[in-house]
Amino acid sequence: MTSPARPAPLAARLRSALPPVLVLAGAVGYLGVVPWVDELHAVPGRIPPWVHVALVVLQAVALLVRSRYPVVVFGVVVALDLVILGSTGGELGLGSFGVILATYALARREDRRTVVAALVTGAAATTIVGGIAMAFGSSEEPLILVFAAVARIVLQYVLPAGVAEYARGRERLLSAIEDQARMAENERRISVQNDLRAERTALARELHDIAGHHLSGIIVSAQAASALVERDPERARAMLQTVQSDARTTLVDLRRTVGLLRSDDADVQRGGDGSTLGPATTPTISAIPELVEAARSRGQHVAYTVTGEPRVLGPLAETAAYRTVQESLANAARHAPGAVCRVAVRFEVDAIELTVTNAASSQRPASPSRDGYGLWGMRERAELIGARLTSAPTDEGGWRNRLTIPDEHRPDEHRPDEHRPDEHRPDQHRSDS
Repeated sequence: MTSPARPAPLAARLRSALPPVLVLAGAVGYLGVVPWVDELHAVPGRIPPWVHVALVVLQAVALLVRSRYPVVVFGVVVALDLVILGSTGGELGLGSFGVILATYALARREDRRTVVAALVTGAAATTIVGGIAMAFGSSEEPLILVFAAVARIVLQYVLPAGVAEYARGRERLLSAIEDQARMAENERRISVQNDLRAERTALARELHDIAGHHLSGIIVSAQAASALVERDPERARAMLQTVQSDARTTLVDLRRTVGLLRSDDADVQRGGDGSTLGPATTPTISAIPELVEAARSRGQHVAYTVTGEPRVLGPLAETAAYRTVQESLANAARHAPGAVCRVAVRFEVDAIELTVTNAASSQRPASPSRDGYGLWGMRERAELIGARLTSAPTDEGGWRNRLTIPDEHRPDEHRPDEHRPDEHRPDQHRSDS
């Protein structure tokens, strides 16, 4: 089970040991060719070749720990190379390969300031020691000596440092690309989570608005039917039929809403009986009279008025207006049973104002919860469309919800066929308590 994980550390150790092995191989090769190459016998100095080989071996040993101590290894390797240069009149470059490898390791692992300081120090020492050794021990022309000194600095310090810097730049670029991809993935995940949270909140709000409104009506109608069973059976039967109708409507609306959680490829949703429900229509201000009539059929006393020239708003504003009236009537049924409610819609020049007011109840005080989901949902919808919602008790002990929707359009900007004057004629309907 653990054997597949072993090749990676082994390969890393082999790569780390390869440079010292190459340096050691160069030293052994030098020792092997000295007896056969006459030019090597002409190298100035009286130190035997095996001493130089021993110095290179020390370089190879030092390079074994170059990853852990790059500055120290660089200093040791350069110092050994200086000994070789000083003892051979600056002509033997046997230790140059070790310096190249030490320079590369230093430039790969240390910060730029440390690298520059070490390279400048090493290059200066090599130039001074090598220059003095060649000046006193070499018979070459001065121009050739200068060229050799410059070439040695470029080969041992400049080129390895440049290659190492390029490699570090590639690593930083790859790391930045990986970080960017990781951040993009995190942002995408956060965006998806936020979208899901927003969809769930909107769905929860819709479920509350639909279920709260219809269930409140069902409770009110059931209570009224119970009270009328003995003295007015016919009216009680009618009230129970209203309860059944409201329950079916609630079931259909809930199925349509829950259908939003299913596949987006479905064009229509089907009920449990196989009937096609289709997508739920967007609530509009023009449907508010239906809310009023439904509330009256459940026994609520609701008066409805419209002033101004009706006009059509955007779908979000239409939905917010409809849901505000719906939730307000549901709250009135729950918290102020039997109280008179007034629904007023005013189409002004630059705004639409919807007000739902219920009087104080003779059965229980009007005390809708300020922290309930209904009022919270109304506030969220108002903020979404930039409207202003005011919810507060009235001086008479009732409650008033007022939604003001700003509208930059003018009535004359709408086509006549968008108006529905027959549905919104200014009138006022009252039902006795």
